[in-house]
Amino acid sequence: MEYELSGLYETWRKEYGPVVPIELDGGIPAFLVIGRKELQQVCADEHLYTPDSREWSELKEGRVSDAWPLLPQVTYRENARFMSGAEHMRLRGILEAGLSQADSQLTRRVVEQEADRLIDQFCESGRADIVADYAAPLALLVMLRLMGLSHEDGQLLLPAIPRLLEGGEESQRANEEILSILQRPVAARRHRPEKDLTSWLIHGPVDRHGAGWPPLSDTEVANQAWLTILAGAGGCTNWIANVMEQVVRKTALHELLVANMATIDQIMTVTNWENPPVQNVMGRYATQDVSLGNCLIPQGSMLVLGLAGASTDPKANGTGERISYTLTNESHPAFGAGPHECPADRLAKVIVRTAIDHFLSRCRAPYLENPEQPLDWGTSIIVRSLTSLPVAFTPSARTGRDEPASSSTPGASARSGHSLFPPQMLEQLISLSPSITD
Repeated sequence: MEYELSGLYETWRKEYGPVVPIELDGGIPAFLVIGRKELQQVCADEHLYTPDSREWSELKEGRVSDAWPLLPQVTYRENARFMSGAEHMRLRGILEAGLSQADSQLTRRVVEQEADRLIDQFCESGRADIVADYAAPLALLVMLRLMGLSHEDGQLLLPAIPRLLEGGEESQRANEEILSILQRPVAARRHRPEKDLTSWLIHGPVDRHGAGWPPLSDTEVANQAWLTILAGAGGCTNWIANVMEQVVRKTALHELLVANMATIDQIMTVTNWENPPVQNVMGRYATQDVSLGNCLIPQGSMLVLGLAGASTDPKANGTGERISYTLTNESHPAFGAGPHECPADRLAKVIVRTAIDHFLSRCRAPYLENPEQPLDWGTSIIVRSLTSLPVAFTPSARTGRDEPASSSTPGASARSGHSLFPPQMLEQLISLSPSITD
């Protein structure tokens, strides 16, 4: 069901204030943080609000069923999302170091290549579903290149990721499928690294600050890959779709774009304020009884980080007025805050900007195919996602590549040799692990 985010949060804010007592599926209690100041407090203080879901009282005391559809989102895993302190620094440090080596120019080239192959499948018809035909497979294909997974693996991941993010009855099975898929490349890269983030997580330098940190285990690498792919594919898919929704509905933002009064980057920024791809993050857990906003949070309670709610907080600028959503204001909370702020914002911007620019350059003058029919937004409380975005545009010719278009889809017979990382990264990994050879 489509709904207006700002109106929803405004109603809750008037009734409850910056922290809203809520019930999740199955009557599970939690607190939704929609105040900007309160969100920053929770994100910054890991001592009072731990990310470790093993401290969640509902789970510890057996009130959460094994079949609870949101359980895969909060089940503790050995990755940076659920850790704090030195453990978190160890995993996040090597992840950030690996992501920083992704080259922007190479990333744009990879996105353009995959985008061309996908667009070739529908450009002559003049019609496409931007979500199913473009944004979802493109975001996943780039994540495959990032992590070094095969397109065969992608064919299995593409249907599993939305099943997990939707949090429905199939979420548990989807989670098991994803972890099973990710374990295979981890084992392979342990013996033979390549130019990908999986290899970096295994062989990259962990102990950069003399803290005596050990290398990541295969379990840690697989779980970190799970987090990276889910966040990257889900976030980029919805960011692309939510920006394109503004364009094809011919909104005021679209008029600014066609008049050269706004760039794609600026439209992306406004979208992060008003329609962010990730609307809520589960969660943080109170380590003691604590007062937050107008609520007393009992020890062990879950807090849901309301990124979309905090974006609409009228007190965020300290004046009591609704914050001015300028085209250049990047202080939105869409990437989170504090020690767990998303480390891939630079890379995500390159992927999303390139994807949108390339679609608009090849599929001219796109418009919503059925403007009278309301758009269908998914039911997930985690992501703000369209189930489909059917558009029409001026038909255009295929690129004429020798490679058939079908080889770009997840499941193609061979993984492309193109990478987001320069050759120097592989050389560095081999030099760090003398027992392996190129």
